[in-house]
Amino acid sequence: MKRTLLVTLDFYPKIGGVANYYYNLCLNLPKEKIFVLTTKEKEAGTSQKFQIYREKLLAESFFVWPKWLLLVFELWKRARALKIELIWSGDILPTGTAALIVSKLLKIPYIVSCHGKDLLLADGHRRKSWLARFVLRRAKLVTVNSKYTGEIVRSFGVDKEKIRIIYPGINKPADGAISEEEKSELLEKYELKSKEVLLSVGRLVERKGFDKVIEAIAAARRDLPDLIYIISGTGEDRERLTDLAAGKEGIRFIGRLSDREKDILFSVADVFIMTSRASEDDVEGFGIVYLEAAIFGKPSIAGGEGGAKEAVVDGETGILVDPRSEQEIARAIIKLFKNKNIRQEMGQRAKERAEKDFLWQKIAKEMEIILN
Repeated sequence: MKRTLLVTLDFYPKIGGVANYYYNLCLNLPKEKIFVLTTKEKEAGTSQKFQIYREKLLAESFFVWPKWLLLVFELWKRARALKIELIWSGDILPTGTAALIVSKLLKIPYIVSCHGKDLLLADGHRRKSWLARFVLRRAKLVTVNSKYTGEIVRSFGVDKEKIRIIYPGINKPADGAISEEEKSELLEKYELKSKEVLLSVGRLVERKGFDKVIEAIAAARRDLPDLIYIISGTGEDRERLTDLAAGKEGIRFIGRLSDREKDILFSVADVFIMTSRASEDDVEGFGIVYLEAAIFGKPSIAGGEGGAKEAVVDGETGILVDPRSEQEIARAIIKLFKNKNIRQEMGQRAKERAEKDFLWQKIAKEMEIILN
């Protein structure tokens, strides 16, 4: 593998799938070959063995434009000092622009990774759209997190031969890591004993589709009176969602949990649900949370749009629905809770698929080939 410098504005301990995506890839790449340049963040006690350089990358002064000039300097400085052989840009804009400039200055290649939303945001702005096309077409390779995202990249004029899919991954939980006592405590804390648990985990934003699930719960509970819908997460849509759920039985918001609590919740839930829908400037590029449910043997109900169609195999590891139809969502919920055998079989297939195709060690090996 070439000496590679990943430059990204999204990296752990920032919250989000993209930040975790890069962190876990780097954890599983050769530590003496991968280096990271990212923004200053409050340290979270990470135990990685690879080197992270946290710097101020975007200028805050009104008199400095463009804001990413500082990023170009820091990238050039680190790439020279570390004798970098390949620049890996974790964002199209602005880090892709900086990668292109520094690659010309130092005569080293660069690659770009895309996730879906970044492409849609650029495509909605004439100058940014032109610049994104310029950056992508001159990259040595472009990696994407799903076939769906790959198709968006192709619409930017990138040759199919230059596109590589690097799916998000998952870490396999240690055997016996969650005790029966921990499960019992959580069930008691949220009053879930003897209940049927439908779970959502994610940022509370409109496109995640939690609103349609809330609207579907009343119909589902007519057939499933013991059904409880748990929503874990925070976000800008919290107030609207709580207003929508007001007066409806069986819906509980529990906020953002620690990673440990989240794992326990996945282990006691019966079905996972997140019916994401695409918007003009945002989309579910893949949906790592479906893998998090799968590794615990839980089937998922997902919206049949964006990259979620690759994270959940319809009829095999879960059910894909029209994310805009509460009636279809309610039918899927009822089907899985009324048919224990189907639910368990789907959950088992989801787990087997996650362990076979999506463990981080395997995904990182695929990335290492690209960085070679």
